[in-house]
Amino acid sequence: MIQSIERALLILEIIAREGGAAKLKHISEKAKLTKSTTHNILKTFASLGYVKRGICDTQYYLGAGIQNISRATGDDNALKGLLRPTLHRIAEKSKETVYLAVLNGDEVCCLDAVETTQMRTRPIGEREPVSRSAVGQIFLAFVPGLFERLKADPNELITKEIQEQVAKVANMGFSVALETIHPGMNCVAVPWRQRGEVRAAIGLSGPSARLSNKALISHALMMIREVEQSFARTTN
Repeated sequence: MIQSIERALLILEIIAREGGAAKLKHISEKAKLTKSTTHNILKTFASLGYVKRGICDTQYYLGAGIQNISRATGDDNALKGLLRPTLHRIAEKSKETVYLAVLNGDEVCCLDAVETTQMRTRPIGEREPVSRSAVGQIFLAFVPGLFERLKADPNELITKEIQEQVAKVANMGFSVALETIHPGMNCVAVPWRQRGEVRAAIGLSGPSARLSNKALISHALMMIREVEQSFARTTN
């Protein structure tokens, strides 16, 4: 047994048993660790996105990193079933290809798509660099710890332009990519949240000749409304 790993995983289990949130004192007592040791482990988890501090309280919550792991263990089909009606509504209104993407490591993976007569759908399972695509920048902007980790990775080329774009996405609530991966193709994406955490991104793409920046912004506002209405339906 490696004691440091055992302690770290025990802390995550304690937070999970408390319903996903617990205070530092309670965690340290349950783990039989000093507050200092517990705080250092939690601080490391927070930097990696596995826990997060409450904004208006002193509790630690399980973060998006844990949800990414749980997603990979088998809830993809449930997510596809939940959001496919939303993809269809967006496709009908926009007459463009719409797709659902999830975070998979440092890449985004196309989980589902609805094609139109104007353009073929992107292949299910296709992966793209998280730092370059519109859907990827949704995760960079809203998944705690992901952007900071990639910036610190010497193998990742996070340019000043990408940093500025991610900050813009965080401010606007949606992302726009103009021919960043495929020449002649533009894309817009919006986040899908569950329990306040970004679980997926919904993207819309098409030829740049048809999808100007103004058109993409208009589609983004429509997509946000559809996502909000979808969320309301699933929670009622």
